[in-house]
Amino acid sequence: MIDKVANLTKLTANIYRCTQCYLDKKFEKFELTIGTYPYLLVLNRLEGISQNDISKELDVDKAASARAIKKLIELGYVIKEENKEDIRAYKLYITDKAKAILPEILETIHGWIDILVEGNNEERIETSMNFLEDVLQNAKKHKPGCYR
Repeated sequence: MIDKVANLTKLTANIYRCTQCYLDKKFEKFELTIGTYPYLLVLNRLEGISQNDISKELDVDKAASARAIKKLIELGYVIKEENKEDIRAYKLYITDKAKAILPEILETIHGWIDILVEGNNEERIETSMNFLEDVLQNAKKHKPGCYR
């Protein structure tokens, strides 16, 4: 069983690294990385969300979110506005510049997913997704402090 767990860990880490390399290369022209583009996707779906809430949404720590949001603001993809209900927080919004590149970002991500699942039928993909979701939930239960 330990060999299977080690192999699962190795496989998921390698898939992540391949994804990181592929997407970082594709998004280089936008100056985005695997650490920044997910924020645009969340903000596109949940405009006006706070930085704290976006950290929860992406399951990342607040410091990582602060760095990513700062970079996206510098690039002109995100703006922050004062939250009148909570002066300690800001509401985050994507800019027209970000909205203009989102279709290409989504197309690239969907293309990468198609590459990853190539040669597999829907049933196998669904079974694999369910398995990985279960694995992630198990991991979250036993990794206190890293996930909500």
